[in-house]
Amino acid sequence: MWVKDYMFTEICTIESDKTLKETVKYMVEKKTNSLIVVDKNIPVGTLSSHSLIKEVVPAYLKNDPMFSQFGKEGTFDKYAEKAQNKLIKDIMHKDIHTLSENDAMIEAASYSVKSNRRLWAVVNDEGNLIGAITRTCIKNALYNAIYRDEKINPHNGGCDCRKLKENL
Repeated sequence: MWVKDYMFTEICTIESDKTLKETVKYMVEKKTNSLIVVDKNIPVGTLSSHSLIKEVVPAYLKNDPMFSQFGKEGTFDKYAEKAQNKLIKDIMHKDIHTLSENDAMIEAASYSVKSNRRLWAVVNDEGNLIGAITRTCIKNALYNAIYRDEKINPHNGGCDCRKLKENL
């Protein structure tokens, strides 16, 4: 099984110079929880809704959320407003591993386990973004490996719900 057989090509991306405010709006509009961060179609990072949420939770609550029950109404709003102008390049996961369309699915699965990420960029020989692999793609490959007589179509990640590729 190969990455090219399970990757999807309609990818939500964002430039690294965008703000948290612009990004959260884009993610809500596109109904996605993960983005590949690009500079001129070269993947430079990934971003998840979890990364954005972490920017809103104050440091004193990150290790002990129990104290959040003593927070007053408006605390979330206050920290959201404070974080809204942070740049994506300062929030994104920079330690990304890119895949080639000719890599085996076992490599995608191995990096899924190692990094606990949900999204990996697939690049061509020049390093340009051509697709992406998600945990859903890997799950579909697992299904096809087990249910050889009932294979699902892995085209475009095996998903019918992919978002349109649009850059912010």
